[in-house]
Amino acid sequence: MIKNIFIMKSTGELLFYKTYEDIFDIKLTSSFLSAIFSFVKQTLKTKELSEIEVGPFRFIFEVEKANSSELMFALFSDRTDNLVELRNQLREIKSEFLQEFDMRNLTENFNGEVSIYQNFEKNVDEIIESKKLVSEEIQKDLIEVFKELHIFSSFVISSALLTQTGRVIVSYLSSNVLSEIIRLLESRFIIGNSRISELISLEEYGILSLVGIGNFISIIQFKKNCPFETSLIISKKFSKRLKKLIM
Repeated sequence: MIKNIFIMKSTGELLFYKTYEDIFDIKLTSSFLSAIFSFVKQTLKTKELSEIEVGPFRFIFEVEKANSSELMFALFSDRTDNLVELRNQLREIKSEFLQEFDMRNLTENFNGEVSIYQNFEKNVDEIIESKKLVSEEIQKDLIEVFKELHIFSSFVISSALLTQTGRVIVSYLSSNVLSEIIRLLESRFIIGNSRISELISLEEYGILSLVGIGNFISIIQFKKNCPFETSLIISKKFSKRLKKLIM
């Protein structure tokens, strides 16, 4: 889940922020981001700042060069959120912001007035909301199907529905299992192998079954003692039920 979005000058002035979940003090966080950017440039001798993971959270960055200054766009989210999806959202936010506001007023002609940028919140909301893949009604129906799955078989530990790029639609997986799956999907997406048809594997935490449903993937985590044939049958039946709802 996205927690915060920040737009700021690399010199530390906060131009815009949007809070979805109030976790940190905004001023302290913006100071932290400015210090990180300064550290990367001065100590590591690079201006490439992509993402930073802090415990269960992740900062994602996009930097725009503007003459002798830079603008930094940062998105703060759960570490288990899909990096590919969030990166695309942040790039869209950056693109719209740069189209809407004069870069000269943001950099060399900046006078410290930031109130004019607060109306950009509506743009951010539209970008985030447009990424919803299923309606609230379908979401409720999906949750009912997941509940029935867990009642149906004692072999089922947990389950989830993700996009092929790893965006979470519904998940009952533990954070470490979900994080591992998302990293797998992200890495496949980056190398161009972005679509899973069917994948089953024996892991330390049990049998993991992934079944592709168009742009989605149904996932079931089974107990280790579950027969492979049983896990395949349950997975295919489960994915067919989900397919009727989302396609």
